[in-house]
Amino acid sequence: MCNCGSVHFYDVSFKLQGMTVVPTCKNCGESLSDEQFSKFEKELVKHWGFDEKD
Repeated sequence: MCNCGSVHFYDVSFKLQGMTVVPTCKNCGESLSDEQFSKFEKELVKHWGFDEKD
């Protein structure tokens, strides 16, 4: 899990782990924690202009 203080929208890349696509931090190369992923997902939805899910 990534231990970086804050991960911004542009600091995330996607890598394959087995047959699963996992968001990873570009700075350290580790997968995002659940808290970081939820923040990234909110930024992604906002950036793309979609409605947030309930």
